[in-house]
Amino acid sequence: MTSHVRSQHWGHGDKSKTSQAASAFASRCECLAKDANFNIGQMASLCVISDRQLQRLFKKYLGCSPGSWLRHLKCRLAKELIAQGYSTKAAAAQLHFSTDAHFCREFKKVFGAPPQSFAPNRLNQLRLPKLDEQAVKDREAGI
Repeated sequence: MTSHVRSQHWGHGDKSKTSQAASAFASRCECLAKDANFNIGQMASLCVISDRQLQRLFKKYLGCSPGSWLRHLKCRLAKELIAQGYSTKAAAAQLHFSTDAHFCREFKKVFGAPPQSFAPNRLNQLRLPKLDEQAVKDREAGI
């Protein structure tokens, strides 16, 4: 029955509708994450669903866990703040990272470079590493 409902809803595997749904879901989740202070438990509570149900929705629409998606979102937002002139410490605090060191480690995992390399005075010298296929997919999915 589930496959029947899915095929009716998504138009027999229409990838553009699936992509649109994933994009809409990611966009809504970004607003929700900000409202929940980047806390997965609070995100679930605001949606009046369990943490486990939130995990299922993320897997279904984005193909990843809420934690992984949230980490990428926070790093992407931090990159934007740093490019605007925020210090690494201020960006980490703004996005509720537990420590500055934790923020720097996560940021480097996501972008392959330390956050300071995205500071306005260093952008001209920055050389980004070649993106792998998964990073490109994550970027397109809004992660």
